[in-house]
Amino acid sequence: MQNALARIEPERRENPRIASNVPCTIFWAGLYEYATIRNISIYGAQLEGFCFPPVGTAVTILVDDVEFCASIIWADGEKCGVLLEHEVDPAAFIRQHAIRPIVENTRDPAAVTQVLFC
Repeated sequence: MQNALARIEPERRENPRIASNVPCTIFWAGLYEYATIRNISIYGAQLEGFCFPPVGTAVTILVDDVEFCASIIWADGEKCGVLLEHEVDPAAFIRQHAIRPIVENTRDPAAVTQVLFC
């Protein structure tokens, strides 16, 4: 019997992912979800949160005052993958957004117009 570790395939992505821990807000159809960007590459990212829209949904990802347009390409429980509409330099993104001052945000990012239960 072959060792299970020997069957793990090597990374085949052309643009490898870089680990991150960047808080963000995901917006779609008048709804929003707080999430964390767990890894990012030039055209994609993995997000972790609580309730994501279905695969194929167009979303806007807000980090600080920067917005990214993306589409959900896979979702599995509390994680999802997004395809970014425009390329991002992952290393520069993490340098700019990974360290934040400790301040209290006193405003809601959006008004809730509809509630969906996952």
